[in-house]
Parts: sequence; structure tokens; C-alpha cells
Amino acid sequence: MRDGRLLTPRERYVLPGVSRQAVIDLAHSLEIPFEETDIDLYDAYTADECFLTSTSLCICGVRSLNGRTFAAEAVPGPFTQRLTEAYKELVGCDFVAQYLARFDS
Repeated sequence: MRDGRLLTPRERYVLPGVSRQAVIDLAHSLEIPFEETDIDLYDAYTADECFLTSTSLCICGVRSLNGRTFAAEAVPGPFTQRLTEAYKELVGCDFVAQYLARFDS
């Protein structure tokens, strides 16, 4: 995320998975501008916030990249949080609470 815009690598550089597509669809529904583009390390280092998508984690906020923290003061950042809430509603499961409960034991 940079300046309120969601950037993701083009499909030829990442797995075009179901979780990634769900986030892209949610971004559209939340009117978060989205762009598939070539991303380099500079883009990643200067991002406001960052998250990963995967089948097991759904959406996972990222705190730092190679020791460099992102501009968002908290993890998850505000856009990641909006997308996470929408994803939880979409799948009908609070996957964040489910994941964190494993560490409270």
C-alpha cells in the first residue's frame, strides 16, 4: 500500500491464488484503488504498509522487510485492517482470533 493504493506484482511473478484474488475483489468492493504492476525492492521499502496473502493465513500484516519497518505505525495498518475485516466477513470466520488462540494456550 502506498498513498491509499494497493499494489501487487503481476501474476507472472506471484501465485495467482484464491486468497490473493479474494483480496483484489474486496479492494474493488471497498473502493480501494488497485494496480497490478512491476514492483521492485524500492517500492517495497517505501510502502506505507504491507501484507501477504495465503491459504493458511488469509491476510497477514508485515512489520518489516530486511529490518526496515513500514510507515504505518501499527500492524496491521489501516488498509490491511479494512481488508482483513472484509475478508473475515466474506469467509464467515475470524481467522485472526483463531490464529492468535493457538498462542494463548
